[in-house]
Amino acid sequence: MDDEKLGPDQHDVGADNPPPEARKVVPLRPSQPSPQLDPRLEEIRQLLSESEPIDTQYSDDEVIKDEHKFRRRFGLGFHWNHRDRRGLIELKRQYDLTDREIRLFHYTGNLRKTIFGVVLTANRWVALWGGVQLAFFGLLFVTLFLSLWPRFWTEPSQTVKPLMALIVLLLSCVVIYWLYVKPWLVQRQLFKKIKIGPAR
Repeated sequence: MDDEKLGPDQHDVGADNPPPEARKVVPLRPSQPSPQLDPRLEEIRQLLSESEPIDTQYSDDEVIKDEHKFRRRFGLGFHWNHRDRRGLIELKRQYDLTDREIRLFHYTGNLRKTIFGVVLTANRWVALWGGVQLAFFGLLFVTLFLSLWPRFWTEPSQTVKPLMALIVLLLSCVVIYWLYVKPWLVQRQLFKKIKIGPAR
């Protein structure tokens, strides 16, 4: 009976239906514009978007034209002019060289610049001499290791200096291999691949 005496507006007022004045409407699009970002942040964002990452892989044409890009791609040890850079890229395409192989030939002194281009100069006799040194130091390493092996268990404190000598011998073998032997092996494989002939 009490509900029948209430008006339509009063009937809807309750916990689930608050009065119209208590209702708040949040606009989906606020009338006031959002505050502008700090112009310094926009400037930093623009600089970051325009900057080039360190590990950018430049194309062959780019490194021919730009010495800075050439050195960033192949290494800081390269100080080559435009003609020599073009010759190196032509050599790379001729033998299908990788960038790592180019660095190997360059840092071991097996890239020669000529008026006709860039050529590979890894020599068989140099590799053979490196192989002789490698065999000598390798044999010395094995001999010292076998002689020190029993002392590792009985007198470990007396094997510190000999162990350091073994490490030096092992590092020497690694250096000799990469400096004298590896460039010629890579060159011989490249020559076989394109059927030019045996390496010198």
